Amino acid sequence: MNHATTSAQPAATGASDRVTLAGLDPEHAEVRELDYDSTVPRGLVHRNAVSEVFVTDSQQTGESTFDVAAQLPRGHVMLESTAYDLPLILEACRQTGVLISHRHLNVPMDRAFIMQRMSLDITDLDGLRQGSEPGRLLVRTEADLYRNQAGKLRGYDFRGDVLLNGTEVAKATGALIFVSKLTYQALRSKGRNALDWSTGPAPRAVPARPSVVGRRDPRNVVITEPVQRGEEGWRATVVPDHSHPHLFDHPLDHLPGNLLIEAARQLAVAAVARSSGLDPATLAPVSVEASFSSFSENDLASVVEADLVPFRSDERFGPVMGADVRVIQQGVAGSTFRIEVAQWS
Repeated sequence: MNHATTSAQPAATGASDRVTLAGLDPEHAEVRELDYDSTVPRGLVHRNAVSEVFVTDSQQTGESTFDVAAQLPRGHVMLESTAYDLPLILEACRQTGVLISHRHLNVPMDRAFIMQRMSLDITDLDGLRQGSEPGRLLVRTEADLYRNQAGKLRGYDFRGDVLLNGTEVAKATGALIFVSKLTYQALRSKGRNALDWSTGPAPRAVPARPSVVGRRDPRNVVITEPVQRGEEGWRATVVPDHSHPHLFDHPLDHLPGNLLIEAARQLAVAAVARSSGLDPATLAPVSVEASFSSFSENDLASVVEADLVPFRSDERFGPVMGADVRVIQQGVAGSTFRIEVAQWS
């Protein structure tokens, strides 16, 4: 999710139009045990810091299926409890998609990657607890590939089963497209030219107290103190810290998707906690659906709004509470989210 998204959603092609994956006979593919000894080169997952690379190995297991291994660290700036949190699982899934693109689908390194949507459904909260060693993640992915009118690979939809230390803990989906740097620059210029720059740069707001949004480390708080809007609505301002080692691993010309998901998660946690009289520290995300329709600019104020949705009963997690969240700039929602949380400790 290093890049936000464009509004165009390519349609998946039929089987006869799919890109043929060179050199693989699905019936005779040799499946091996993946390695966790060292990480892949950082450029293959679009990271600057080696410490931010989680993926260690990959293999193609069929015409459009892939296995990707990742090691989850026990000490990470975003990790504040004894369980692996949403940002680390999402980042491992993002790196999975990028690595598959470069290593197995031969997407050139000079392409800009745009994540249009992504979801993560937790299936086993207890399975996310840390053990005595770094977590061994395995993402088993299936890709539906599509091409542009010239026949070149344009992107793909993916589905993945996420296993941690051999136990399935989540299911992930997403949609990723690739564009040339020239096309990307044109998209960015068109979007920025449509905005009103007369108000000047956005002032830096004051982050909320960590305990309000279910965080412990002030560095990881990315929204202001939430305020109520009407009976079921809440509002805050996004507070980006461009020196954050994970959320801004390298300079970006927009707010990254992982920051926006974290902002949505924090407002959802605060809204559910305040509306229901719960402790934010006990609320764990069990599902997130993210959709990105435009870029969120670094130099404009971003407002995040949440509307609570009726709770539902889940046999795995008990009562599940949710919120529909949107990130807004100049009155336009550039990304939307459905976040669900459950009490867990």
